[in-house]
Amino acid sequence: MEGNPAAGTMKNVSRALAVASVPLTMNFPKAVFCYWVTSNLFSLAYGLVLKAPGVKKFLRVPEVPVAPPTTGAKSSPFDLFSALKQLSKGRKEPTPSLPVEPPKLLQHKKSSSSGIGKRISSLEKEGERFHRRTLQGRKKNKKR
Repeated sequence: MEGNPAAGTMKNVSRALAVASVPLTMNFPKAVFCYWVTSNLFSLAYGLVLKAPGVKKFLRVPEVPVAPPTTGAKSSPFDLFSALKQLSKGRKEPTPSLPVEPPKLLQHKKSSSSGIGKRISSLEKEGERFHRRTLQGRKKNKKR
């Protein structure tokens, strides 16, 4: 995380939360505290063992390639502007010409939109009929 300026802050906050969690969990049942401590100790030991080069070689863990250091100005890995510049440079290639004739899918959508309009109007009429029936039923109940 060398290129990330927030990495140091995140590391310090994580350490502070780890220290603060002990007094906060002091009143938990003893079994929960025992589980938490043993689980964290096991995870810590596991991480330390896997960092050893001899263990990595024995378990045939592939080596992570190290990125070469950049000689230019340091930039944030979250720099959106430079990423957009690189993307636009890559897209300057000529695009093949598109056909002038509209595709048949668009013509099909035009005919289906009229079908949707018919469906909407039929649903509106059905809703109006339902509304009239419910009003008539309420009027009959009020007369009783």
